[in-house]
Amino acid sequence: MFINYLVIAFRNLAKYKIFSIINITGMAVSLASCLLISIFVVDELSYDRHHPDGDRTYRVYNIVDNQGSVSTLPILPYPFAPYLKRDFPEIESAVRFLDTYEEQLFEYEGKKVKEGKGIISESPIFDMLSLKIINGDKVDAVTRPLTAALSESLARKYFGDSDPIGKSIKIDNIDREVTAVFADAPEQFHLRINYVTSLSTTTWEKRNANNFRQSQLFTYIKLVPGADAAALEAKLPAFNEKYTVPAVKQFGMSYETHLQNIRDIHLHSSNFEWEIAVRGDAQSVYILLATAIMILSIACLNFINLSTARATKRMKEVGIRKTTGAQRSQLVVQFLSESILFTFIGLLLAIMLAELALPSMNMIVEKNLTIPYNFSVLAAGFGLCIVLGTLAGGYPAIYLSGFRPAIVLSRKTDKVGGSGVFRQSLVVVQFMLSFFLIAASMIVLSQNDLISSKDLGFNKEHVVVIPLRSPQLADQEATKLRYKDHPNVLNVTLGFGLPGDIVAGDGVIDPETGKDWNSGMFLIDFDYIETMGMQIVAGRPFTRDLASDSSGFVVNETFVSTFGLGSPGKAIGKKLEWNRWDKNGVRKKGEIIGVVKDFHYKSLREKLSPAVLQIFPGASWKLAARIKGENIPETLAHLKRTYESLDPEWTFEYNFMDDKLDAMYKSEQRLGKLFMVFTYLAIAVACLGLFGLVEYSVNQRTKEISIRKIFGASVSSLLVLLTQRYFVLLTISCLLIVPIVWYSAQQWLSRFAYKIDLEPGLFIKAGLMIVVITAVTVSFQSIRAALSNPVKNLRND
Repeated sequence: MFINYLVIAFRNLAKYKIFSIINITGMAVSLASCLLISIFVVDELSYDRHHPDGDRTYRVYNIVDNQGSVSTLPILPYPFAPYLKRDFPEIESAVRFLDTYEEQLFEYEGKKVKEGKGIISESPIFDMLSLKIINGDKVDAVTRPLTAALSESLARKYFGDSDPIGKSIKIDNIDREVTAVFADAPEQFHLRINYVTSLSTTTWEKRNANNFRQSQLFTYIKLVPGADAAALEAKLPAFNEKYTVPAVKQFGMSYETHLQNIRDIHLHSSNFEWEIAVRGDAQSVYILLATAIMILSIACLNFINLSTARATKRMKEVGIRKTTGAQRSQLVVQFLSESILFTFIGLLLAIMLAELALPSMNMIVEKNLTIPYNFSVLAAGFGLCIVLGTLAGGYPAIYLSGFRPAIVLSRKTDKVGGSGVFRQSLVVVQFMLSFFLIAASMIVLSQNDLISSKDLGFNKEHVVVIPLRSPQLADQEATKLRYKDHPNVLNVTLGFGLPGDIVAGDGVIDPETGKDWNSGMFLIDFDYIETMGMQIVAGRPFTRDLASDSSGFVVNETFVSTFGLGSPGKAIGKKLEWNRWDKNGVRKKGEIIGVVKDFHYKSLREKLSPAVLQIFPGASWKLAARIKGENIPETLAHLKRTYESLDPEWTFEYNFMDDKLDAMYKSEQRLGKLFMVFTYLAIAVACLGLFGLVEYSVNQRTKEISIRKIFGASVSSLLVLLTQRYFVLLTISCLLIVPIVWYSAQQWLSRFAYKIDLEPGLFIKAGLMIVVITAVTVSFQSIRAALSNPVKNLRND
């Protein structure tokens, strides 16, 4: 019997070629889109699922209120970990580590290579983060000073197949003993760790053992089995009241401490500053998942619409089958078999389409995704076909099998096509889904355009950033002259604190009140403001002509407004002090000599915060060179030659400032690209559904159209007659979906401090796009019907 159903299904597939092609194409595109989205979503959701104790491993983070400027920081002060471990018995272990942020020079047997992805940590890091030690000390790998642990791939790179344990390797000009080798971490791990050096080598811990003000350390804890993380988190306000409030309240600071499960770090850290984790974005994942469901829903609606539209062509078939003894249940199974067959064929084509599109998608998401052809995936695909085929074919099967043979064979009715309310509801839902996808993609792209085009308060274009070492920093002015000695290099500056890079946050002191005014601190040279293209709004920039400028300060507009200095002009001459980095307990004293226009040195997800610029060559560690936009390779070659001549032991590396800033919004850019592609595909599938709807309408009204034409109806009036109800339904769907789009967009945009306004014009534009797409889709069938020969139609009726 089943074979008979399949044979009939294949015959019908071949008989109704246009119907089959449209239906299978729509299903294939929909399933391919869903397959690609699913691969990406599964990969994102699989991060940090490999930790055996992941359910009780947490990262501790703070929401820091610093004189009204609120930041979410994954780094904590030094005392947090030992104090937490001491006060809460539910904490089994705790570990702290620093990130190196920049690459370090590895030297071994004449080989010198810069290596990144390093951390400076305590020994429990390996157990805490499930980094398996495969050779060496499993307990105290980096406990002793001047020790290091290498990843398996890094150890093989320098030591080949020989045993590296006990051997010495120079890291950042310091000889370190290799005490352990750990297995390379999986791709779905929120940290990229190539090597670990001992925290005990540094003197920072001793200097900051009781310093609750300075946040630098990433801190993880593991709870004892059965401990309640929520209950522990509820105790943390009292912990802060006991330890941190007495230490930082006088500086206008407060901490709100939270726990973040290790499995949540990848997808739920988009708003964290100083984050080193490989960041995804939960909202992007959920949005794409919803997009996949919408595309599948549109495909199912298409099948229902097309199958019902074809009902008039299968009435006689149903009547004859019933007359010869076929049961309704058999007819239902027959029609469901056809819909499931369509779905299976669509799935096979979808896999081919997905394989072809996967390389392009990997370029967008910067991953190496593949389709896993294993039993569970194949079983899931088989089950999905059954479910989709049943959902899509259920209504047509029940409806078609319900025709009464006597009425069908006697052709006493033309009322075929199902409940008007039901069908119109399907149309409204289809329009709503299409409108949502179009409007949402426009909102994402508009926000991305705002980010890329917003005036940042400085010129980020054509600025090359180069990290330097001590050989080039000994005589900074001479170094700058060497780099500037090329016609394509317009200006050069040295300093600590570039937009999009590490910025100090220790702020300055108001000598009148003794209060700390927390702000971003830029330790720069005399050429910084000009090189960055910043604008002075009051006072003047730093100049070498005045020796006193070495003690002066330039602040931004937000600094003036935050600390109540009145207008920028009134802030000039205000006395400030700063605790020098190079002389413990000594303050630098000076006054504000200039106010610079606000500039965004952090992500646009965060509001502008106070900033202070001052001359302090001792902190310089990066060079920024503004170059001309032409002959860039030649200019980079000059910068490389200069670097290698000044520091031949180190390899030249650089990045463009605009690339660094754009990387802050990688998740939004990725979402925008993916959303746009899948929205186009969803619209294409929806158009197939509209084509089926019009075909159904035309089939239903053939006699009416013919009679109207005989009595003089024009083609244009017939076109309006056939299409007007779709535009009424389109209007209803837009009115229903706009509030949902608006609310969803507000939730997504809430992450940004600077965001687009959801103006009516945006929704009108999306609606007009739907109108144009609908008009083009329905006009083809409608015009053909309006131009058909009425006599021929009535004779054939």
